[in-house]
Amino acid sequence: MSYTKLSDWSKCTKCGDCLVKCPVMQMERQEAVAEITALLEIGYSERIFNECTFCFNCNKYCPENLRPHELILEKFMDARKKKGKISAVIPYLFNGMQTSMWKDIYAMLSKNEQSILKKWSEIPSPSKEILWVGCIGRMSCFDIENSTILQELPKFGPPDLCCGELAYRLGSWKAYTDTVKKTLRAFEKLEIERMVCYCGSCYNYLSNILKNVYGKKLPFKLISLYEWLNEKRESGKITLKKPLNLKTTLHESCYVSELGNEFAQDLRTVYKSAGVDIVELSHHGDCNLSCGAVSVLRTLNLPKSLFKEQSKKYKEVKKTGIRHMAVNCPGCFITLSFTNRFAGIKLHYMPDELLEAYGDKITKPLSKRIPLFMLAFMKHPTFPFKHVDAEISIR
Repeated sequence: MSYTKLSDWSKCTKCGDCLVKCPVMQMERQEAVAEITALLEIGYSERIFNECTFCFNCNKYCPENLRPHELILEKFMDARKKKGKISAVIPYLFNGMQTSMWKDIYAMLSKNEQSILKKWSEIPSPSKEILWVGCIGRMSCFDIENSTILQELPKFGPPDLCCGELAYRLGSWKAYTDTVKKTLRAFEKLEIERMVCYCGSCYNYLSNILKNVYGKKLPFKLISLYEWLNEKRESGKITLKKPLNLKTTLHESCYVSELGNEFAQDLRTVYKSAGVDIVELSHHGDCNLSCGAVSVLRTLNLPKSLFKEQSKKYKEVKKTGIRHMAVNCPGCFITLSFTNRFAGIKLHYMPDELLEAYGDKITKPLSKRIPLFMLAFMKHPTFPFKHVDAEISIR
């Protein structure tokens, strides 16, 4: 199976809306029709493959409710494999693999933190709801485990389980499905009514992608951390302790266009409740600009991929006259953290700052854990990635 075989592409009218409305390519209608036709008929489009940032926005624009994002991703990876141009670094980014960046990162955590992850690997006792903590959240396990705000939630997040985002976004359908099958088997053992997702990416993949692409549903209700915080705030169970008093722009992850207005509003509501005044960027919601992370599929030449896309975002931030950017997605935060200082933009990782605003003490903020990624990459046999293109199959 593959991404595209899960959709009926005979329904595509080749209208080109996905490319005309794309905030990155913004093609004229005639060119858009020609390029989507070429992608469907011969599996190749020079311009799409050179410019697409592999965000999800185009899925929102399709009048037939197809998923152009997945079509583009699969055809791009097919073309790369034919040329033997798939980076050998890519599978290292997936969790649950025999050799994985995440395994190396978790091994670098303190003994206390590793004991917390061991605890989170055990199936918790039956309860109304639990907190699911994904890959990056586990790096903040000490603060999450000792959180007063999250105290009532049993935590679950075995280090080798994953929502499958990185495998999915980086074009490996097989790695994604293998990961999800393993995660779903573990979820079947949970006796709960609701699962609260600490990470927005996990929320997207375990609700939207799992159902609409993979065709499976969870046996319990799933909600985001932001919806949960709003519930607790409205019921009076948590109260604001340290208002953030922050005026900032907002970087929304690619999945915001997939999750729709409800998730976007939950973010804004809980931010406002914590004393955050948001100034909207020109591109937001279903025309949001990417952090550029998945652009590295095109080339590991970072100035030509990641930095190029991030500069577009920073220009929009600077046009507002504000030099702050709130980020809720941990992957986006980490990706942007390598360049924000050069642009003079201060990043705010909102899961940490929101919990602190409502009374938690954050001792190990995500901003301080970023060096672990560089240390993990240095363990990869191809570091510093001079000879990383290999004819390997990762679907």
